[in-house]
Amino acid sequence: MPTNRQSRPEEANLWTIRPASAQAEKQWKRAVEAESELMAKERHRLQERPLDRGANPRRTHQLRGPLGSRTIGGKKLPQWQHEITGAGRVWYCPDKEVRVVWVTYMSLQHPQLTD
Repeated sequence: MPTNRQSRPEEANLWTIRPASAQAEKQWKRAVEAESELMAKERHRLQERPLDRGANPRRTHQLRGPLGSRTIGGKKLPQWQHEITGAGRVWYCPDKEVRVVWVTYMSLQHPQLTD
C-alpha cells in the first residue's frame, strides 16, 4: 500500500495508509493488479480525505452495528466503507490522532457481510 515516491512538503498533511492485517494487504494488492488506475484514485482519496463523504454520501459512510467499529492496536476505531465501484468496497478505520487509515477489507466484489 505504501508508495515508493519521495515525500514532498505539500504531502505533509496526507494520511498514511496501512493494512490492518496480512489479509487486507493481499486484498489491496489483488485489487491494484486488477484495476491499477481505479486503485490509484482510491489511494489518493484515502490519503487526502478519508472522512469526506463528498458529493455522494451514500458511497462513503461509517458502517453500522457490529461492523461499525474495529479494534486495531488496542484502540477502538470507527470502521468506514467507501464504494469504489457498483460492487467494489474498501473498509477502513481512520485514526485521527496519528492520521493513519487502516485498511481492513478490500474487494472489487460486493462484501456479503453487509447484505
